[in-house]
Order: sequence, then structure tokens, then C-alpha cells
Amino acid sequence: MKMSIGVEQSLVILVLLSINDNQPIKSRVLSHKLDVSDSYLKKTMRKLVVAEIVEAIASKDGGYILARPPKDITLLDVYEAIEGSESFSQSTKLAGRVFGSKEMIEARANEVSARIRLAENRFKDVLKQSTIQDLLSSD
Repeated sequence: MKMSIGVEQSLVILVLLSINDNQPIKSRVLSHKLDVSDSYLKKTMRKLVVAEIVEAIASKDGGYILARPPKDITLLDVYEAIEGSESFSQSTKLAGRVFGSKEMIEARANEVSARIRLAENRFKDVLKQSTIQDLLSSD
């Protein structure tokens, strides 16, 4: 599993939006602060808008604001907005094409798939337990 940099960028953006007193921030300001291209940032922001994590305000003074309070946005929400909610792993069933005893191979493949699903569920459970508000807290 490899997580894209879009997840980290999104978390930083959401923290910026959280501390901006609900004032919209334009994409060019965000892209400048993060030192990324505006077009790349807009693609990331579009995913956050579709996931109803941020709201895009189209006006002269518009930009992006949070669509809900930081305490209601989990790290899992952000991860799935950027990476999608599909499973980490999809079996291609290649081993069954190469080796004999398809039943044994299928049983082992199912065992591996079950372990990957368990790891994936644990990963997502941890993300579900933290919010953007948690990132703002200074302990």
C-alpha cells in the first residue's frame, strides 16, 4: 500500500481552513503556501468538495471553506476522499494459472486476502478515531 501525497496535502489544507475563522481561501493562495501547482491543487480540492469535506464558494471573495466542523471530519474521511474506498488489494488469480492444485492455491489466496482485509480494517479504524480537530489540539 502506498498513500499519495494528496492525503498529506489535504490534511494540511484542512488545518489551514480550520484556523482561518471560516473565511474562504483561494486555491492560488493554498497552492502558493504548499508550493504545488494550482491545477494539481484544484484536482485535490475537487475530491474534497465531492466528499463534502470542503465547500467551494464561487465569487470575487470566494475560495474554499470547511463544509463541516473540524471535529466532524475524520482522517478516514480525508483518506477515502483522496484514495477512494476500494480495498487495498485485488487478486488477479495469477497463481491459479501457473501452479497445479487450484483448490490449495485458492485456499491460500483466500487466507492472504483475509489477512490483508484485517490489516486494512485496522488501518481504517485508526484513521476513523482521529479528526482534523485532533490535529489542531496542542497538548
